[in-house]
Amino acid sequence: QRGQDYEVFKEQLTQHLLEILYETVPQVQGKVAFHTLGTPLTEVSYLASYQAGSYGTKCDLEMFTERNSVWTTTPRTKVPGLTIMAGSDAFL
Repeated sequence: QRGQDYEVFKEQLTQHLLEILYETVPQVQGKVAFHTLGTPLTEVSYLASYQAGSYGTKCDLEMFTERNSVWTTTPRTKVPGLTIMAGSDAFL
């Protein structure tokens, strides 16, 4: 619904990122079964993220204060070998 130019841009960006992946990790070439790409517009449209930010919430150190510790977490895990989480749910 954003128009052909937007779709062409997304496809070009997708191919560029896949090329980087294949250069970096050549053994995955030919094994990617599915891929999709989201842009900042996707973040706003589907996630209602704050100013198209990937993490959806406004970043503010206040969220890590003691009084907010009930609903926030840390990116550190208790899983052996997995010390840091990343992604949109790492802090919530």
